[in-house]
Amino acid sequence: MPRVCGLVLVLLISTSCCADAAWRLLSAEPAGSRGQDAAGIPQIFDGVPTADYPAVAGVAVLLDGGLVASCTGTLISPSVVLTAAHCVATGPLAIVAVFFPGGTTGVQYDVVAYDIEPEFSSNVLAVADIAVLLLASPVAGVTPMPLATRTPRPGAKGIIVGYGQDETGRFGLKEFGTIRLKKCPRTFPAGGLARGQLSRSLCWRPKQRHHDTCHGDSGGPLLVKSALAGVTSGGYPDCPGILSWDTNVVPFLPWINAHLQ
Repeated sequence: MPRVCGLVLVLLISTSCCADAAWRLLSAEPAGSRGQDAAGIPQIFDGVPTADYPAVAGVAVLLDGGLVASCTGTLISPSVVLTAAHCVATGPLAIVAVFFPGGTTGVQYDVVAYDIEPEFSSNVLAVADIAVLLLASPVAGVTPMPLATRTPRPGAKGIIVGYGQDETGRFGLKEFGTIRLKKCPRTFPAGGLARGQLSRSLCWRPKQRHHDTCHGDSGGPLLVKSALAGVTSGGYPDCPGILSWDTNVVPFLPWINAHLQ
């Protein structure tokens, strides 16, 4: 499956809103209309194409100059998608999320606002790399993914899902793969990570021709026991690399829950 590599390394308004949620409004017209065929949305390296995991969406981010960045996200409430902060940290003009509730035909939902975890900085790798997207309307026919409430231990088996680049270079096909978590290193100089920057991450060490995340998988879920435990953030040096990591959602549950609709 493609590997959900973070752009940081690989360059990879509702009235019921809680008062603590500071949504950033999007003002530009979205790139497409809801209901449009979305088969071309830009997976997991050495992954398996799947119609499962309908809560996992392809995310397209419109940037200045007509550029479109491709990421992945997960529906965690009827109108909120969880993704990686670095996917939307460069001032997006518009964002759309594409779901495949029936497994084949994509349905596109416009994003009207987003928010980035306050601790995230594009100058500091792997720290608080999560963001939430508010959809214009609830997603029909898709059950949101539950969030993990306990940090999984090293050795736990996980499933990675994404729409990013696979081992053949293709984008846009939802794939999944299995990984086994390892203890994150205290420092990772090769990847530019200083002491403590992986302290709230979930890590694994992919091997050549084994499952890993890649370009376009950023923001996708790491599932442990059917719950969303991590958000794909980065990997080094490329797909597959020697170390990959997801942002652990558990330390950020209060911030995430403040945005749920």
